[in-house]
Amino acid sequence: MKVTVVTVTYGNRFKYLEEVVSSLLEQSIDKIFIVSNGSEINSLNQIKELANDNNKIALIDLEENTGSANGFCEGIEYACDSGAEYLWLLDDDNKPQRESLKALKDEWARLINENTNDSLALLSYRNDRKIYSEAINEDNPRLMLGTNNSFLGFNLFDKVKSLFIKTKPNKIINRDKGIVAVAPYGGLFFHRSLIAKIGLPDVNYYLYGDDYDFTYRITKNKGKIFLVKNSEIVDLEKSFHLVKGNRFNTRYFNTDSKNRIFYSVRNGIKFEQNFVTNKLIYLINASFYLIVVLMLFLLNPKHLWKFRYIIKAVFSAATKK
Repeated sequence: MKVTVVTVTYGNRFKYLEEVVSSLLEQSIDKIFIVSNGSEINSLNQIKELANDNNKIALIDLEENTGSANGFCEGIEYACDSGAEYLWLLDDDNKPQRESLKALKDEWARLINENTNDSLALLSYRNDRKIYSEAINEDNPRLMLGTNNSFLGFNLFDKVKSLFIKTKPNKIINRDKGIVAVAPYGGLFFHRSLIAKIGLPDVNYYLYGDDYDFTYRITKNKGKIFLVKNSEIVDLEKSFHLVKGNRFNTRYFNTDSKNRIFYSVRNGIKFEQNFVTNKLIYLINASFYLIVVLMLFLLNPKHLWKFRYIIKAVFSAATKK
């Protein structure tokens, strides 16, 4: 089983990338394609040195930041054209732990005999994304998607319902593997034949949500994504939307990047259209969400400028631009 890694990096992130590559070279990796998505000159030169020192490493230099969607699209396509058999996607700060790849190979060998549908993928476990573990423990593959008609994860009717109806918690079973409906790029493992089934990442997403759109096609194609907890990777840097604040905080306080705010909102809305079954309820949830976020910004006026980019993203999603 020959495994090719595709990872996308940008800016000045070589300190993370170097740790990831070092860990990969300790495992039975056949090839590592590093997509440079507008890396700064110092990082780019260091990547070139890595590639020159080890023939397992190849650089794909896109020269400018074209977004994660295009970065992984280019990397996957290039790897497949170069004869890759199995692909393992990693972010540039996803450090695989010892035996991570072996756990994927072992699980693949077991599952491939049980599944006739070739729309199959595995997912390594990232400890800071516990909702994936909760999904397989509760046997609820869609847990990270929330309920239908939610707006960016917010559902007013769920909130009200929870005040009056106390649901009994599901019996928790600690499972080491299970099915999830969607997955991030980081840790995704699949055979090259999957691309013929679901296509490449949609470059129109540019940034954020493109991984969910890409992997949800597996589920829609009646395929399966198995989370394999024995295959662990560690995030060397926590994503901005995972950083917790106090109860009066919001994820938008954790970044000053206009692109992060705009694309996370626009693409979140774009993707969740898959789960809108009642437009009126969806619009009510959207209205309440935006009112609450605006109030939080008014209480923290130094962040108020960000609301403009949220509204801009909402209109962009509504007009499909």
